[in-house]
Amino acid sequence: MPTGLAIGMRHPCTHVGGKPMSPLDLLLIALVAVAIWAVVELALTIRRARASVDEVTKAANETIEQVQPVIAKLDGAMDDLQPSIKQVDPLVEKAGVAVDQANESLRRVNGILGDVSTVSGTAAGVTEAVNKVAGEAANSVGAVVSRIAGKPAQGEAKHLEPAPGTEHEDDAPRNRGYVTYGEAAADALAEAEDEQDR
Repeated sequence: MPTGLAIGMRHPCTHVGGKPMSPLDLLLIALVAVAIWAVVELALTIRRARASVDEVTKAANETIEQVQPVIAKLDGAMDDLQPSIKQVDPLVEKAGVAVDQANESLRRVNGILGDVSTVSGTAAGVTEAVNKVAGEAANSVGAVVSRIAGKPAQGEAKHLEPAPGTEHEDDAPRNRGYVTYGEAAADALAEAEDEQDR
């Protein structure tokens, strides 16, 4: 038995309403199917996006709820700091005045130290002059004493010998020179007289 196709039946997809389908008709049907598929995908994507937006919105709301107490505390802290901030300006001004006073005190100390340095230099000069006068006076007295004693002034200091019994056999005798003040004064007086005679 022959099948319906063999008898001359037409394939139902190739004919619509008794007319054969053109390639354009097939293309339009494919485009409609793709459009339906695209609309379905778009709807699914929008549904997923809406779920994501809802999650983000929920997380943002939770974060805002958590941040609000912190912001309230910061506002309170700022309110508490306002009086302190108002007090900082006078403190800064007072610190500036204190620094200025310290600078002025340091300038005064520098002036005082300069005066002390000048006085110290003057005192050193006076001390040197007094030492010179005292040395000349001692030399003069030494010269007078040596004239009264009748001993001429010697130009060289005498070497003293060690006391008996203080030498050891191991020790070699040493020359130990000692100068007595009378002899030094006499030498200085003799030099002064020689300079005056010239």
